[in-house]
Amino acid sequence: MIRFTPLAMIACVPHLNTEHPVEPVGEWSAPENSWAISPPPSGLVGEGFDVGDIVPDVRLPDQFDDEVSVWQFFGHLVVLDVSTMWCAPCRELAETTQHTVDTYGEELQYVTVLQEDPDGEPPTMEDLGAWANVYGLSTPVLGDGTYEGTGAAIDNGQYPALLLIDTELQVVERINPPTDAELIAAIEEHL
Repeated sequence: MIRFTPLAMIACVPHLNTEHPVEPVGEWSAPENSWAISPPPSGLVGEGFDVGDIVPDVRLPDQFDDEVSVWQFFGHLVVLDVSTMWCAPCRELAETTQHTVDTYGEELQYVTVLQEDPDGEPPTMEDLGAWANVYGLSTPVLGDGTYEGTGAAIDNGQYPALLLIDTELQVVERINPPTDAELIAAIEEHL
């Protein structure tokens, strides 16, 4: 069961944020999952989560316990939403996620990464499934309770981190403030 605590904030500040260096990966291999897969070009090297960087090949389990690679969405405009279950702005954004996905169809891939459950602990597979079910999401909901994949995506210690990644896997914008209106404006600009 998901417990939500009402909060009125623009962004949430986590009580733990760990930075991890981005390491190059070898030849890319497609994970086995039911999401769209468009292989990236060979020789691509992840750089980081700053605007202008090629996003790292983040590989995390989804709500079905399948490994998902952010790089498998090469060729799509990608929204990378790094959130926590306890964060009120994260929940507000989740309420409009499916509408955004439905509006832009196959041109857009929305990927949610949950770093913490409502108690600040690593999310379980049940938490990921509950998040998808509560918000009616037909998109990947990934768990990164160790912060190793997406810890460096958090900017200024605030959740959610909302990044727009272009069709070549380059971070083109950090949406701040991370609201639905700002996200829609960024998507429209980069489509």
